[in-house]
Amino acid sequence: MKKNRRKTMVTAELLASISLTLRGTRITPAVAQALAPNLERLNNAALAAAEESDFNDEPARFASVLAQLQTPSPRR
Repeated sequence: MKKNRRKTMVTAELLASISLTLRGTRITPAVAQALAPNLERLNNAALAAAEESDFNDEPARFASVLAQLQTPSPRR
């Protein structure tokens, strides 16, 4: 039975906060705004791959599931 996939919302403010809190790195609002959609896409892909995997699966399977779920990046 599939779970409902939850989507995340990564904002520039969240990304700047995470960068400062976890890495001690300040990033400009423009850089955070540019990176946020990519991080959101990556996070959603990781969540989707995790839903397809069982805790006892071979760890390498996670990468193959990510590849199977791959979606092309949006055109700019």
